Amino acid sequence: MSLIGKLKYLLPSHRKAVETDLRDEIECLAAIAEAEGARANLGNLTRAAEEARATWTWTWLDHLGADLRHALRAMRRNPGFTTTAIISLALGIGANIAIFSFINALLLKPLPVRDPDSLVMLTSFAGSEKIGDFGYPDYVALREATNGFTDMAAASNLAPTYLTTGRDTKLVQRRIVSANYFSTLAVQPIAGRAFHNNDDANQLAVISHRLWTQAFSNAPAIIGAGIELDGLPFTVIGVAPPEFLGETIGEATDIWVTMSLMPLDRRNAPGYTWLNLIARLRPGISRVEAHDRLTAAIPRLRNRFIDRVSVEPGRLGASSLRGALARPLKILMGVVGVVLLIGCANLASLLLARAAARRREIATRLAIGASRSRVIRQMLTESALLGAIGGAAGLVLAMGIQRILLVLVATAGRTVTLDLRPDLTVLVYTAALSVAAGLLFGLAPALLAARENIGESLKLTVQNARCKRRSIGIRDALIGVQVALSFMLLVVGGLFIRTLYNLKTQDFGFQPDNVLCLQIVPEQGYKPQWPNLIQALLRTAEAVPGVQAATVSFNPTLSSAGSGVSGFAIKGHPPSASQERARANWVGPGYFHTAGISLLDGREFTSADTLTTQRAAVINQSMAGHYFGSSHAAIGRHFEFNKNSYRIVGVAKDAKHQDLRAPAPRFIYFSALQQSNQAVHSLEVRTTGPPLAAAAALQAAVHQTDPRVRIRNIASLNQLVQQKLARELLLTDIAGFFAGLTLLLVCVGAYGSLAYNVARRSGEIGIRMALGARPATIIRLVLRDVILTVGVGLACGTALSLLAGKLVRSLLFGLTATDPTTLIAAALLLAISTLTAAYMPVRRALQAEPTAALRLE
Repeated sequence: MSLIGKLKYLLPSHRKAVETDLRDEIECLAAIAEAEGARANLGNLTRAAEEARATWTWTWLDHLGADLRHALRAMRRNPGFTTTAIISLALGIGANIAIFSFINALLLKPLPVRDPDSLVMLTSFAGSEKIGDFGYPDYVALREATNGFTDMAAASNLAPTYLTTGRDTKLVQRRIVSANYFSTLAVQPIAGRAFHNNDDANQLAVISHRLWTQAFSNAPAIIGAGIELDGLPFTVIGVAPPEFLGETIGEATDIWVTMSLMPLDRRNAPGYTWLNLIARLRPGISRVEAHDRLTAAIPRLRNRFIDRVSVEPGRLGASSLRGALARPLKILMGVVGVVLLIGCANLASLLLARAAARRREIATRLAIGASRSRVIRQMLTESALLGAIGGAAGLVLAMGIQRILLVLVATAGRTVTLDLRPDLTVLVYTAALSVAAGLLFGLAPALLAARENIGESLKLTVQNARCKRRSIGIRDALIGVQVALSFMLLVVGGLFIRTLYNLKTQDFGFQPDNVLCLQIVPEQGYKPQWPNLIQALLRTAEAVPGVQAATVSFNPTLSSAGSGVSGFAIKGHPPSASQERARANWVGPGYFHTAGISLLDGREFTSADTLTTQRAAVINQSMAGHYFGSSHAAIGRHFEFNKNSYRIVGVAKDAKHQDLRAPAPRFIYFSALQQSNQAVHSLEVRTTGPPLAAAAALQAAVHQTDPRVRIRNIASLNQLVQQKLARELLLTDIAGFFAGLTLLLVCVGAYGSLAYNVARRSGEIGIRMALGARPATIIRLVLRDVILTVGVGLACGTALSLLAGKLVRSLLFGLTATDPTTLIAAALLLAISTLTAAYMPVRRALQAEPTAALRLE
């Protein structure tokens, strides 16, 4: 039959009509043959009908439909098993999809721009130290000097700013970009226009589609409308497409503005780096060739610190999250993969029990002519259907898990925006995972069922049919696999929990409790007299009820590793040693008391350290030991920096800065009151109670002191510590949760296996009790197999744990990957949990009635 005819047969109405004609014709032939006494000559009419149908349609499709209908009926008959299987699969598959969606968004999905493969990112270096960004003069020099790119664009980091439209003011995230930003990325606004190449000096803005929707209700009139950003007027000229959030993955830009927002003196400062560079390769030019051409332009840079520039692929855009989360996400992918394996092993164990109960049904089907391949296919269809439903439920569950992951990644007010919508890659992954899971837990029961001895199975009663030892051995092996994998996850989860504990309880060098950090931002173009403003701010802040001490700093505590300084000369030391780089911060009076940093020797800055007094500096313990041998020897010594002489008045205890894992770098603290033009970015206060309770009063106090100075980001120092631990929190929470989930699955599997064995051997147990067996003997008889299984599983799990420990070794802190305490604790927890799960089956065995058992025999 033609393809069109076969396709028509799939239509229910056409199929019904054809089937009716076929039935009528067969009945007519049978009636004629009966009347003529030649019924035997017709042969097998049912087989003839099947052969006719085979010419009208695809037989395999009919069989598949029949198998699906049978599978649905079987699922309806066993709602408990069906629900358990779907929930187990949804948890395992949903977790895998959620983690894979993060990996896809961070590591696989390209920027939503035209030809992302030709984009490259530029990174600056000072020797072996990575700087990362560039100054505006560096950008201009590199753009003009190299011909390996069709164009090169610059963009600042994301920063909060106040957007004012009429009487409404709201905080948005802005990015300062070069005028060729959108043309380099080949992004076309959906409304209005992008910047032109000569727009750098014009106060223009392009807003995101999200901001257009939320703040302006998609009004077309926004094009050409005036807005204010931190008090400066700008004109909106375009709206970006909805899928474009910026070149940095994980950050959502609300508004892009031209270079006019940056003051000219800071924009052109030769040593001030603040721009990320992205370029598009010229056709036919490789990254290596572009790098060689770029290297030749390095001597033209005005920034004396940049001596090397690397050219890296820009297809995925820039992202600080990628470096921090790439390895943890891969590890979590392995964790949830193991969870799915355990879930599949558990379901395979349940299906083996069902197969044992269905032996007579399967034997009957084989006896009446069904092939063994057809039986295998039918049982695999049931498994695949369960996998498909579990995959669909997992896809829905993954959306909830993704929101939880975003909360874990985004801490202390930090917003993380990722495009986690399911794309073709995620959907294909989901389908493949669902099919693989269905085959994984369904193959062994299907093969065992198809190998049944027909005659023996039909003669056996249901009770005796469950005595088949072969499937029981496989069930025990599946429990052993679950124990081994669960033990490995418990060990990995324990290592992450202890790592998080070690990081939280280490000596930070400062006291984070009851400290509040507030970002200070002057209005655009406003240059206050910083020494006077600092004194006024501190007086006003300390007068707020509940504030114990207040200070200011250029770099907030823990926000960064400080500003890099070099070229300082320490008297009495060789020039080669004094040329080494150190980190620095400019802080106000009372900084060390407010931050809780102990002074080992000397004093801290006071309000008397002003422009008219000897310039003072406080160094940390590492710097004192490196240059002077001891803290006491450093007091009173002098060094020169930026042609000014500084006297060391104090030595502070080493304190953590940007990285809680890294040792404290050599550090210098300068007095902010002795720098006439040195801005401060943070107001930090120590409170007597919860720090966030004083936030509103402090905001009002700052506004009262100087209305042109605003407070933006507010966070407690403990929140900043939590933000630094976002990666560890993610690993600990996810690995710990799924380790507990697998422990529950193992307990359920052990309980089911033991309960099955007790029911199977109820007759044997009754006879033993009738012959005088003691309870201890019965307990040993019941627990012998499960203890052996758990023991073998723990042995295999120990080997797997040692292997997994090597993979996560770089993420640990304060302990080794073979930490014996964690291994012993995980083994005890698993053993106790398994024995607890065995309590009810053992109790049921001890309560068996010997007379009832003998009567059954």
